[in-house]
Amino acid sequence: MSFSQTTGFLLCRTMGHSWDVVDAERAPRYGGVPVWLRCMRCGTERHDAVSDTTGELIGRQYVYAQTYRHAFDASFADDIRPSKSDFRRMLLQEFIIKQRARRAQ
Repeated sequence: MSFSQTTGFLLCRTMGHSWDVVDAERAPRYGGVPVWLRCMRCGTERHDAVSDTTGELIGRQYVYAQTYRHAFDASFADDIRPSKSDFRRMLLQEFIIKQRARRAQ
């Protein structure tokens, strides 16, 4: 995993995804209008189904890259899910490492 990909994952897990609208590749399973989004940093996709009459959200599905889902598993015990604070600390650590590397050049 590259440094920038790790940083992108940390940004998404800490600050939320940076969504961009993309073309839907198929109709929603339960009907409605498909609204698909893809994160510009990590590639996660969000597939929404929206009612064409009320605008109500009918369904939502996320599609994560395997590397996104398991990028930090080795850092935590199997039964402990990292909190947003954990991800914030990891992001800060990445930024500090990056700044030190720049100063060393």
